[in-house]
Parts: sequence; C-alpha cells; structure tokens
Amino acid sequence: MTTKKYDNGLTVIVDTMPSLRSVTAGIMVGTGSAYENPDNNGISHFIEHMLFKGTIKRSAAQIVSGFDDAGANYNAFTGKEYTCFYFKSIDEKTEDCFDILCDLFLNSTFKKDELDRERSVVLEEIGMSKDEPDGVCSDVLARVMYRGSLGMEILGTPENVSRFSKTDIDKYIQSHYTPSNTVVAFVGNITEDSAYALVDKYLGGFISAPKKPRSDYAMQEFSFGYGEYIHDYEQSELSVAYPSIAFGDDRSAESAALDCVLGSSMSSRLFQRIREKMGLCYSVYTAPRSSKKRGTFTVNANVNVKNAVKCLEAIKEEIDGLVKNGVTKEEVERAKMQLKVGCLFGKENPMNFMLQLLRWRVMRDEDYNIDRTISLIEALTADGVTEFAREIFASKPAIAYVGKDPKANLHKILNV
Repeated sequence: MTTKKYDNGLTVIVDTMPSLRSVTAGIMVGTGSAYENPDNNGISHFIEHMLFKGTIKRSAAQIVSGFDDAGANYNAFTGKEYTCFYFKSIDEKTEDCFDILCDLFLNSTFKKDELDRERSVVLEEIGMSKDEPDGVCSDVLARVMYRGSLGMEILGTPENVSRFSKTDIDKYIQSHYTPSNTVVAFVGNITEDSAYALVDKYLGGFISAPKKPRSDYAMQEFSFGYGEYIHDYEQSELSVAYPSIAFGDDRSAESAALDCVLGSSMSSRLFQRIREKMGLCYSVYTAPRSSKKRGTFTVNANVNVKNAVKCLEAIKEEIDGLVKNGVTKEEVERAKMQLKVGCLFGKENPMNFMLQLLRWRVMRDEDYNIDRTISLIEALTADGVTEFAREIFASKPAIAYVGKDPKANLHKILNV
C-alpha cells in the first residue's frame, strides 16, 4: 500500500491486489452533519444526492447509464463526519468509471429543476426514516447525548431541505469540498502508477486548487439523560449509551473486545441471557461507535413494549455483574480470535478495506495499519478489558426509548 499527499493536502491511497479482476475506488470528503448548524442541517446529505443529478457534460441519466454500461456497483453515503462516493468495477472499466466519479464530484451543475425534483425525493426519505424505530431511536439518543451538531440528524429537517438553493450548495462545497479535506483510494487490480495517472488526469483541477485548512467542528461534551418518542410501532427500540473513546484510540482493541464479550455475537452475555434464557427480545446487541473527538459504547434492544422494563433491568444487571466480577480469560481469548478474523476477513473484502483506508485518513490523517491493529488485539488481557469496562460504565448513560408508551419511568432503572 502506498499513500501520496499533494501540496494542497489531497491524499491518494493505492492498495494493489493483483489476484483480483476488479478495482474498488472511492472519494471521501471530511464533512457531514457534524459540520453543519441548525440553519443548514441536512445540506451534506442533500449535496450527496445532487452530485448524481447532472454535470457540465453528463445528464443524470448519462451518469447512471455510464456506470451501468460498465457493469459497476456504485453509490454514495453521508455520515456525521464524512461523505463518500464510490464504485466497484472490473479492472478494464476502471478508467471509464473513475472518469464519471470525478466528473460528478467536480462538475455538477445543480440545475433548479433537478434541485426541486431531488428535494422531493429527500423529503420522502425523511418521511420514510420516521417509520423505522431503530433509526428514530438513534436520532433521539444523539439529541440526548449531544447539544451541538453531533446531535443533529444526518438527513436534516424538512424545513431546511425545502429551501436549499444552488447558492447554499455552492457556498458549502467551497468551504468543505477542499483538497485538504478529501481522500481518494483505490483497492484491487491496479498499479500505483496507473492509479496516480488517473488522479492526475481526472482530478487535475482539484490538484492545482489552492491549499485551505481542513474543516473542523466544535468539541461537544457527552450528556447523560433520557429521551423518548412515543409512537404506535409494532416493536419498541431501546438504546443505552456510555461515553467512550475517540476513533483510533489505542484502547480501541479493549473496546472491541468488550463488544464481543457483552453483545456482538450469539455467545455474548446479553444475547445469551436476554434472548436465549429470558426470551425477552429477538435482537439485543452492543455497538462501540467512535468519532474524531469522542465515542460511545451503546447497548441496543428491539423489544415488545411489555418487555421493555424487564429488558432494561436485565441489561443493567449484566453490566453491573461485568463491572463487579470482570471478564474471564476464556471470553477474552474468544474475543481476540473473533477480532483477528474480522480484521483479516475485512482485508479480503475490497470495498470494506477501501472504506477503512479512507476513514483512517479522513479521521486521523494516518494510514490504516492492519498489522498494528492485530498486535493490539494480541496484547489484550482480561484485566485490561475489565479495567476499560469499569472506566466507561462508571459514567451515567444516555437512554433513548422509541415505541408505544411503556407506562414506566425507564430512566430510573439506570438512575438517570
């Protein structure tokens, strides 16, 4: 793997895998809803949509037909801290697809008729998101945890989306879609020289753009508390989040191991107790999530409203028991194997590996080092994971509930 950084900050990563007959390529920009404010919340996601709606030389139909003619898989997504555009194609179609990707990234026109048409699509997407209790619960939880931009929804508000103009988009792109805030990655059957030549050819204007400071957003402290959204869903959703570590922290291995022990697999403590022994829910799992400046360790459960109290009580008991008695050597050895396998399997999935390379550069301005990650995993001990668990679970959590009225004070179960 090689990394090239241009004078203006644009970074290009190439990981050659000659045994493949495909190439996966992506462009990731270090911006998302965390970089927005209440007046423009949702604009990162709206721009992601609009970049596929026509350029100086291609219509929206020609963009998608060009990818489809090459048989490529292609898409984009927006998160809180980054936005990504990508494709996967057979090696012989790499240049054709990269040409289209760079064209939509650099030369989109944002015509009024396309803006109006796409804002209707995004408004439909916002409406559909309210039909999914897990997504709504995630948004409620974010609003409890953070009082700033990290608490805002990625899709934005209907009011904002209804009024975004070309001027708004141009202003945001000029501020955030800058070379120093952008990373390009290639993974697959492509040489370093060929990849850099494609970048020089199709991102030439971007390479020559002046250097600007990387975007950033204000540090936001974690807040404990309780939030709910009472709605007549068939199933209810519970989330309990504790403050944890930032992306790339050396203790990420301890966090991942705790995830394995407590809730990421069918052998985990929460799954075995709450689903297998108590039969309280179909889905219960943990999820460590990390951002540039902080992270969370979350427990999630999809339950029937009649089981919400018992489920939350069981979650509390499992966490209390883990804090009191620690994790076992056997649990940590199982976690170490699961994590090592996950790393190695991830390397064998070009799309997942490319996204990992992009995230590390956007979030930390560092290369992802799989060998270092595995060494951190191999160094894990039961004492280390227990110490980490006791540290994060010592804090008061943020709790979110979405579903029918539980007719109970759920927040009191965890003393929030």
